[in-house]
Amino acid sequence: MHTRVIKKELLKLKKQYPEKKLFLLGESMGGAIVTSLITHEKDLPIDGAVLVAPALWNFSEKNFFKGLFMSLISKSFPNLKIESKGWVEVQASDNLEVLKQLSEDKYFIHRPSLKSLNGIIELMDESYKDAKTFFSQPGYDTLVVIPIKDEIVPRKPLIELLEKTKIESYDFSSDFLIFESSYHMVLRDIKGDNVTEEIKKWILERKTKKQDDFSEVIQKLKNSDYQHILD
Repeated sequence: MHTRVIKKELLKLKKQYPEKKLFLLGESMGGAIVTSLITHEKDLPIDGAVLVAPALWNFSEKNFFKGLFMSLISKSFPNLKIESKGWVEVQASDNLEVLKQLSEDKYFIHRPSLKSLNGIIELMDESYKDAKTFFSQPGYDTLVVIPIKDEIVPRKPLIELLEKTKIESYDFSSDFLIFESSYHMVLRDIKGDNVTEEIKKWILERKTKKQDDFSEVIQKLKNSDYQHILD
């Protein structure tokens, strides 16, 4: 459903602005959705994609019983709301003002339902599988922005994915930008403007380059000082 809506809007934008270049950016779960979209849709009117702290995580595969439990309980009590405050202590950004604003935002989902949480897990699982396909045969030039101090999405699943991926197509490339001091909400961190500028630079100056594997980015991810609690 999400991907069909995005594709429809992209076609509408391209028709309205035929001379403009379009880049599709997805952040967190949006990054997961964009990953699935660009994997399955090869004729999108875009010049590239940007995945910012994408939620690529094979949760059910790595947490079989937790995934099964969530699936069963979400079917039994789909509308039960979960109060996350006090349960999970993570920092999504170093910008405390932004976090305060989100905590008071009436449109922000503060008490998700079990059905929604299970939907997120299923979406991450599916996007993780799609990412394996996309990174081996990218259909668009893609930039992946990875904040090292991400306390929301663990880094190990991405490392394992890249280690097992064999690049089979060189028509497009997947580039990675790693920010050592950035958190999950990297674009809204205190130094988020610096990240935005780097994304802008990639859009304006990107060059398709042949790469045989992801060894360089894998080493950077493995050698970082910060480790997610699940890594």
